[in-house]
Amino acid sequence: MAKRILVIGLGRFGAAVAESLAQQGCEVVAVDNDMDHIDAIKSKVTYALELDATDPAALRAVDPHNCHAAVVAVGENFEGAVLTVAALRELGVQLVIARAITPRHGRILMAAGANRVIEIEAEMGRALGRELAGGSDLAAQATASVLGGLPPGQTPR
Repeated sequence: MAKRILVIGLGRFGAAVAESLAQQGCEVVAVDNDMDHIDAIKSKVTYALELDATDPAALRAVDPHNCHAAVVAVGENFEGAVLTVAALRELGVQLVIARAITPRHGRILMAAGANRVIEIEAEMGRALGRELAGGSDLAAQATASVLGGLPPGQTPR
């Protein structure tokens, strides 16, 4: 049985996570409060719904407690991210991964109930630093993925 993953917030990061999960055979429930974001991804995931994820009653409709994990990829609306994390925990979701913009946001999201926080810019910066210092190929792989699968050193035309 495929893992069922809930992705909340379908901007660039959330959409990339949702699409990657779907390509790897996961059942993806993608949620956003912007219908344009829903329309852009609905053909790539199992379910795509317009929903206010800060409202536990609305979230209940997607059975989040039956998901292996929930990814809160809300970037610009920090209050919404915190309320979403709290709502997911209130509904019994065991694994909540949240995107943070700053370390302080990360600490607050952890206090709200996130199991893991991802600071995209900081993590990618560290990975690039390791690669440039000769220690890792992670940044090159991520960059190639962003550039459409081009090998390191090759640029898009």
